[in-house]
Formats: sequence, structure tokens, C-alpha cells
Amino acid sequence: MNSPGATSVATAGVRRLLFLVLAFLVGMLVLGGVTLGAVYLYVRHPWSPSHHDSRAYPGSSDISLKESLKLTGATLPADAGNVRYYVKGNMMGTLLQLSYQVPCNSVPAIMSAAKLTVPIAVDSIDNKVRRFAESHGWRPEAGATTAVGDTRVWNTTAMVQTLGSGKCSVYVDAFN
Repeated sequence: MNSPGATSVATAGVRRLLFLVLAFLVGMLVLGGVTLGAVYLYVRHPWSPSHHDSRAYPGSSDISLKESLKLTGATLPADAGNVRYYVKGNMMGTLLQLSYQVPCNSVPAIMSAAKLTVPIAVDSIDNKVRRFAESHGWRPEAGATTAVGDTRVWNTTAMVQTLGSGKCSVYVDAFN
């Protein structure tokens, strides 16, 4: 028959086997959960294209227009149409480049409210918005253009181009 020592050794072996099987199953459950979580974050993270603002130009950071306006102190008139923007943020600050169209008769009030009152030559090196405007639709021959800025160290600059039919295109470059 079986000796009492042999039974205890067999029982200990079964317990050890059960422990190892249970540890393996728990490990696989944890690993599966971590993998599933990683796949979920990859597919559904907040920066996926489905959550990206369609008004943002390609290459723009994942900062909303509302947040970038708040960070830079720039303004967007309520009657602005064709709104497009480019924003880059890092530890140095936030760069917002914004384009929109408004009725030309509202431009003086918009520029005054934004404190953009210092005239700048369109071809001036101080006109930081010109390169953005050129790459996003501004053409000198399309209409008269004026450029203005403010007096801050990290100044905001804007270019306003008068189009036909009483519309003006506004291009803004703001950094803070």
C-alpha cells in the first residue's frame, strides 16, 4: 500500500502543479489585459484623426483652436468665415497662425480690439505672417494688402487683403 510519506509528497506535487497552472493563467490574463488596453489606446486615443479639428492645417499640433486662441491672446471674430489655422506648442510657447475671411467694414474694429495698430510694411522682416499667408492663399495681385502688428516683445502680426465683393482675408501670426 501507499506509505504516508509518499502521499504527502504526491499532494505537495499536485499543489505545486496547481499553483504553477494558476500563476500561468493569471499571467496570461494580465498580459492579455495590458495588450488589449494598449490596442484600445492606439485605436481610440484623443489624437486620432476622427478627433482632429478639420479646420487645422496638416502638421498642426493637437491643440484646439479655442485653446490656442486662449494661449496666444489672439481673437477670432464671431462673423469669421473660412477659418483655418496652424498651431505648434512646446515648452517655449504656442505659435498660432490663423486665416479667415470677414466683411471689410468690420476689419478696423477687429484690429483695434486685438490691439493690432502698428503699421508694418508688407515686405518687412517684421511681418512674420507673410510666409504663412503666401503658403495658404495670399497673392499680392489678388487685392490691396496691409500689415499691422502690436508692441509686445513676442508680437502678433496680421495681414489684411481686400478681396472683391466686400470681403477681406485676414492672416494672423501670434506667439506666446
